[in-house]
Amino acid sequence: MMSADLLLMALAVGVATGSMLVVRGGRENSLIGLNVATICVVTALVVWDKYSGIAFSRDIGFYLVLPGAFGVIVFCMLMKGVAD
Repeated sequence: MMSADLLLMALAVGVATGSMLVVRGGRENSLIGLNVATICVVTALVVWDKYSGIAFSRDIGFYLVLPGAFGVIVFCMLMKGVAD
């Protein structure tokens, strides 16, 4: 078994874990689960690009990271409003 296959299997477990956190509910769990799943998918796309030569995989991964970053910013603003 190649190391890339093992990495992709581990990333699939990460996506499943993130999905379970999203299904659990709650703002915190959903945001954390979404970010875990997004990071795993982006890493898998970068690995897939390296071994298969599909040039646009890195671009898709970059565009997947942006909503996660904006989601964290919005969540922090919401939590700051709740704390005040």
